[in-house]
Amino acid sequence: MKAPEKLFVDTEDRLSDSILYGFTEKRKDDDVEYVRKDDFIEKAVDYIANNMRCNGYTLQTKIKFIKDFKKYMEGE
Repeated sequence: MKAPEKLFVDTEDRLSDSILYGFTEKRKDDDVEYVRKDDFIEKAVDYIANNMRCNGYTLQTKIKFIKDFKKYMEGE
């Protein structure tokens, strides 16, 4: 079974139980949204790569910055 790309957690306290109720679709405005770590990192890297101004950056330093950022986000 493949994990969903997004998971929404119901924040409502149901009689102080310790069970979290998760759904693949948002049901209420205050549901907490969780995304896959690798999807989040890739989206951030894509944004940086496509929106980083080249002022002061050569292509090599831009590529190095993106690789370093990705390693940092992955916890390396």
